[in-house]
Amino acid sequence: MSKSPKDTKGPVVKSGPTRGQNRSRNKDGQWRSKRSDSGTSRDKGEKSSGKKGCFLTTAACEFRGLPDDCHELQVLRRLRDEVLMKTPEGVGLVEDYYDIAPLLVPLLNNPLVAEQVWVDIERAVEQTEKGHTIEAVATYRKMVETLQRSRDMVDLLGPA
Repeated sequence: MSKSPKDTKGPVVKSGPTRGQNRSRNKDGQWRSKRSDSGTSRDKGEKSSGKKGCFLTTAACEFRGLPDDCHELQVLRRLRDEVLMKTPEGVGLVEDYYDIAPLLVPLLNNPLVAEQVWVDIERAVEQTEKGHTIEAVATYRKMVETLQRSRDMVDLLGPA
């Protein structure tokens, strides 16, 4: 029988599928560090930049009433962590995304925008699942660029 987090006095996971359980331990027996969703390894002692990941996908999933561990988020997080974060170009794309995406999230308050973003996310997920990672990245990148142009236009014209 496993001990409760209260009994072990270890750090407790606050969200996700293991919420309420203790964090796991490293091979040396130390509690794992809290992992942000930025693709940063928790075993290398790297500090989180305070950035979260999948800003737009998370916002679109919230719009659809889906949880933070839904299929779409899992697929796109794997694409980020297992493909993009393994190449210098991919790391650059992710860093650029972290710079702009938080500024684009408010655009998803418009249901029409949120619905179009959802269509693009579904397309990127489908492409990823078929092994077409280049196309998936291009789809997601185009979606971000379109949102960025929309935001720039709003900034240029001012509030309605």
